[in-house]
Amino acid sequence: MVEVVRTLPTQSKIVLFAIILLEKNGVRNINTGEVFNIYKNLCEEIDADVLTQRRVTDLISELDMLGIVNAVVVSKGRYGRTKEISLSVPTDETEAVLLSDSRLGDIEDVQPFVQARFDN
Repeated sequence: MVEVVRTLPTQSKIVLFAIILLEKNGVRNINTGEVFNIYKNLCEEIDADVLTQRRVTDLISELDMLGIVNAVVVSKGRYGRTKEISLSVPTDETEAVLLSDSRLGDIEDVQPFVQARFDN
């Protein structure tokens, strides 16, 4: 699994990192909107292109097919549908592999910024 994560494209790694940050902050039933918000902030921090929410949802589906995350489509009635996401891999090892990536290595100092979003 380490090799699969290491060979992911940068955008997929950012999405996965966003999921890991949410999971580490104790968020249960992570949905695509939350992942997208963190993803956007991470992209701005490392100066990466921000993809559309639709494309980020597709990347989550790809991570699901690879077995890295588990994404289940949940209907919210008139509020639409979303994917509920949970990690299928160990958090700490996966985070270590992601931070070994040259572009994502800069993110370490962003974690307090991401955690501040949960304190509100």
